[in-house]
Amino acid sequence: MLTVIFDMDGTLINSANAISSAVNEIRKNLNLQALDERFILDTINTPGKDWAKILYNIDDFEHSTFKQGFERYFIKHYEQSVILYDGVIDILTYLQNKGAYIAIATNAPQDSLDKILSKHKISEYFNIIVGVSAKIEPKPSPQMLNFIQNQSPFDKALFVGDSKKDEEAAKNANIPYLSAKWNMPTSKANEFSNANELLKLFEKYFNDSKI
Repeated sequence: MLTVIFDMDGTLINSANAISSAVNEIRKNLNLQALDERFILDTINTPGKDWAKILYNIDDFEHSTFKQGFERYFIKHYEQSVILYDGVIDILTYLQNKGAYIAIATNAPQDSLDKILSKHKISEYFNIIVGVSAKIEPKPSPQMLNFIQNQSPFDKALFVGDSKKDEEAAKNANIPYLSAKWNMPTSKANEFSNANELLKLFEKYFNDSKI
């Protein structure tokens, strides 16, 4: 059987507008000009970038994610504008019926996850939900993926994400990676643009004993 690990933002939930709105509200309160949504998302999702300096003009930022310390801004905008991608419930139901061990590995703070996932009524699908905390490093570190695999009863796993950080985390954890390109053209065998394409990829992994 299989462990299926999902990233959250950009993979299960369409949070682009919420993230950019929250970041720009923080910037406004810091007397900084608004940034373009694409620039914000690229900054957050690219490994090695000093996003605290770029997004907030803050040096020596003590938190491990761009949300920590600013949770109230993100909670506000998540409640207002975040939605599930089309077909996510069908995907999770399929995996649950298959008997998969289903997990989330997200760079969002651990203490923010219950409220976000409960709002969309998907918490019940997951065997384990892991975010960043004092004990868990953010991706591209493989720590949270390794932690989830250690909790799972199954040896085989794959990770579904949408960013370079996710891809590197999967590589560092030595597990296969599927790339979410929702409603966009795809060019690689491990990419999907809609729920049906992802289900077909999952079917391959369930049928293939050489994961």
